[in-house]
Amino acid sequence: MRRTTIPILLLALALTAGCSSDGDDPGTASPGSPASPTSTSSSQASSPTDSPSDVATGIELSMPNSSVRAPADWTQAKDLTRYEDGADSPDSLAYIMLGEIDAFGSDASAEQLGENRIKANTYPKAPKVLPASELDGTKAYHVAGFVSPTQYIEEFGTIVRDRIVTLTFSFNNKVSRSERDEVVSSVLPTFAWK
Repeated sequence: MRRTTIPILLLALALTAGCSSDGDDPGTASPGSPASPTSTSSSQASSPTDSPSDVATGIELSMPNSSVRAPADWTQAKDLTRYEDGADSPDSLAYIMLGEIDAFGSDASAEQLGENRIKANTYPKAPKVLPASELDGTKAYHVAGFVSPTQYIEEFGTIVRDRIVTLTFSFNNKVSRSERDEVVSSVLPTFAWK
């Protein structure tokens, strides 16, 4: 998977913030409540293929203004820039990336950021813009879809305290839609502003 595109996308978002394509199989996280807790059960996530159903309790990903938890057993991602913090699934078929960069005074709406995200796309195929969602009570753009034959992404983003904050989930095509949805729904409730 191409993790190096995340900093490039963040930079492109920052540059276009001042100022739709055919994503296959868009995410199904509820647009109005992705940051609300999911129901709790006795099993805990260890990889996208282990069907997480609880709120994620793994390592904390942390940036200056935001934090989020990865599923249990996910490990700290390596080779990150100072603009991102990430976690990898045990089977290396998925990763989560929390990113933050300067917004340079932009007051772009969630919808504008979502459109800018698509315009700044560096993948072979652009994800699809979905209805605006929330990150810890703040309206956020939501894009999802296959960006290559082997990579599916789901991403949320917004501007808070003059920072563009993005939460990106990336999955290999071997990870089923239900498994992806379970990972996303277990992680989103743990997102918090500092």
